[in-house]
Amino acid sequence: MHHLQTLGVLALAALLSAGCQRRSSVSSSSGQSDQTTEAQPSATTTARKPGDREPIPNTTPPGSRMDPSQNAYIVFDGSGSMSGQPIQEAKRAVSAFVKGAPDDLNIGLFVFDANSYSGREVAPLGRGDDQRKHLLEQIQTISAGGGTPLGGAIQTGSEALIAQFQKQLRYGDIRLIVVTDGMASDSNRFERGIAFARANHVPIYTIGFRIRNAHPLRKYSEAYLTASDEQELLDAMRETLAELDDDAVIDL
Repeated sequence: MHHLQTLGVLALAALLSAGCQRRSSVSSSSGQSDQTTEAQPSATTTARKPGDREPIPNTTPPGSRMDPSQNAYIVFDGSGSMSGQPIQEAKRAVSAFVKGAPDDLNIGLFVFDANSYSGREVAPLGRGDDQRKHLLEQIQTISAGGGTPLGGAIQTGSEALIAQFQKQLRYGDIRLIVVTDGMASDSNRFERGIAFARANHVPIYTIGFRIRNAHPLRKYSEAYLTASDEQELLDAMRETLAELDDDAVIDL
């Protein structure tokens, strides 16, 4: 009898021990499940939503460095409708702008005219005495002729500004300055160029030169200005940089 009692006690102890192990196993498994459940929301909240995007792709091309420089890319309309006095006034005004712009301003220039109906970049973004000399020389070669391929010009200017902004590690400022006297002759490409600039948050500053009616760029521009003569054109170009450097002296 005593032997049976002893066996009963041992059996009960074994059952209790097995039960504890099972509870421990369940508790451990439950703990792992809880940890996994807690980690999932964290991963979900930090993941980028499908519709999210950077205004300008955050890349670091070779030679990149933190640089707060300002950048202005000018699109010069040298189309046939600018023939005569308008083209001469515009050339003088843009030249005066280049001469008087802040020393630390990178300036680029894209032109469409009789020398290139589809347009060409005559000066990539840059600054310094050599850059300004080159810009002034190129402005003098502009000859009125051809259509108004604004779409291609806006696309090229936007791409140049984006590339420069990436090199500066997204520091500083960019702006596209469009000087034009007419509607785009490349309507389909114009829409694509505008869409590209807007998608990448490239600010457009438009100056309508000798335009009676509002230009389509008006609704897409950070600022839309008009000018009817040489001095007003220069004043409008100065206005595009007003918040960058109030001390800049730009005169004809």
